[in-house]
Amino acid sequence: MAWAIKCNDSSCGEITWADNIATLLEKCRNSEGMFVCKTCGKRGYIEKSFKQQELGETWNPFLLGAIPLWKTEDQAYHPFVFLVSYDPNKEPTDLWFSYFKDLRGQGGRLKMGYGPGGPPVLDKGHMTKLMRQLLKSNYFTMDQLGDL
Repeated sequence: MAWAIKCNDSSCGEITWADNIATLLEKCRNSEGMFVCKTCGKRGYIEKSFKQQELGETWNPFLLGAIPLWKTEDQAYHPFVFLVSYDPNKEPTDLWFSYFKDLRGQGGRLKMGYGPGGPPVLDKGHMTKLMRQLLKSNYFTMDQLGDL
């Protein structure tokens, strides 16, 4: 599945394409984890829409970035977190846990999923790494965490 990152800068307006989820996470993010336009380097977003079980209801998130949780070269399972907003020009408000499996090197295929195994399970080390990256991407501030 290809991913279209729309540039937030109206004077650019370009679309950056990633041919799959592995490329999206590896080559289409800045150091904060936010998606970027390959033409101008400014932030971008991926617009999604999902039908819900409730008749006529949809979920319309804007994916602003992603944070890989862990990855090793010989591991097929790659959990990550999308940074979600409901306005492409605002900061993320939600976290969407997901993963992909890459079995292409073993004669299989690349597959993104939300189940049936469910979302990723994080241990303390992974949670700490995620929190550091959320601070770096300004999802949280130290003041907000201090209030905990």
